[in-house]
Amino acid sequence: MAATASAGVPATVSEKQEFYQLLKNLINPSCMVRRQAEEIYENIPGLCKTTFLLDAVRNRRAGYEVRQMAAALLRRLLSSGFEEVYPSLPADVQRDVKIELILAVKLETHAMTLSETATPMLKKHTNIIAQAVPHILAMMVDLQDDEDWVNADEMEEDDFDSNAVAAESALDRLACGLGGKVVLPMTKEHIMQMLQSPDWKYRHAGLMALSAIGEGCHQQMESILDETVNSVLLFLQDPHPRVRAAACTTLGQMATDFAPNFQKKFHETVIAALLRTMENQGNQRVQSHAASALIIFIEDCPKSLLVLYVDSMVKNLHSILVIKLQELIRNGTKLALEQLVTTIASVADTIEEKFVPYYDIFMPSLKHIQLNKRKSSSYRA
Repeated sequence: MAATASAGVPATVSEKQEFYQLLKNLINPSCMVRRQAEEIYENIPGLCKTTFLLDAVRNRRAGYEVRQMAAALLRRLLSSGFEEVYPSLPADVQRDVKIELILAVKLETHAMTLSETATPMLKKHTNIIAQAVPHILAMMVDLQDDEDWVNADEMEEDDFDSNAVAAESALDRLACGLGGKVVLPMTKEHIMQMLQSPDWKYRHAGLMALSAIGEGCHQQMESILDETVNSVLLFLQDPHPRVRAAACTTLGQMATDFAPNFQKKFHETVIAALLRTMENQGNQRVQSHAASALIIFIEDCPKSLLVLYVDSMVKNLHSILVIKLQELIRNGTKLALEQLVTTIASVADTIEEKFVPYYDIFMPSLKHIQLNKRKSSSYRA
């Protein structure tokens, strides 16, 4: 297979997909398929095998069962032949292996998990984790100034080969695997310093780090949630659009990690702040992130709370909808409009019959969007 390419040669997308399929075949119900997959897997050189397994474990889009199998095989590879395999790896792959061992990958396998073997040891040797955290956070700062980001009309997929995305995923697994008692004290001060940096990349990374540790540090962050949320809300007014977008993403993630208490506690401030961000016509990417965060917030918001804001929300959402519809007709831009329509649908779904009085306000614009979509499709045909 392609995965047997010479050591040191970067894997292509097709090679990665082929390896992911091989991992699936290793747990296939068919005995014949499993045997064939085992033969192929055993013939893959150690470096290629390690590199592909690391990639599969890190890639959240690879699929749960693929990541399960990759974690189990990586554990087996390193535990059975560490002294033979590790010294032969290039320095960058050795670094990645160290990070994965430190992070105690939290992926369940059929028999046992890598985290079950690594977590107890790492909790006894917290100095190892403390040394790793600054390096992980530093990787999250590895961002590029992309002039096209502001005007892009489609959300790009996460680049799992980038240091920033890999580090964010690693921090998430670290928090989930070792828990907030270990991780929060080691990350909190670093993150606060990053949020105060004059460099937008550090502020962006600090916000995304907060987003990443929320699930694993849930209990420990409850006591500081007020100050944390108030701090994140300030970044919705940051001068850099990507920092504002990161603030939206963080609020959306918190709305998931701390639901439904998050909604009950912060409904007044968060709904108002996200609506203001959506009203800012300066950047449709930021508008889209704000709408996405509001959608997530609404999903777990009690109906009794959301109806308190329905009048103001309808007024704001409709005014934004009119403007975005004009931009669609004039420029063909649709990114923020798509998220906005989903936001309106989320409000209607949550408040149910309470939305009926507002039906006629939105329908003319929504029908126009549908008509415009049909025309565009017919032109392309």
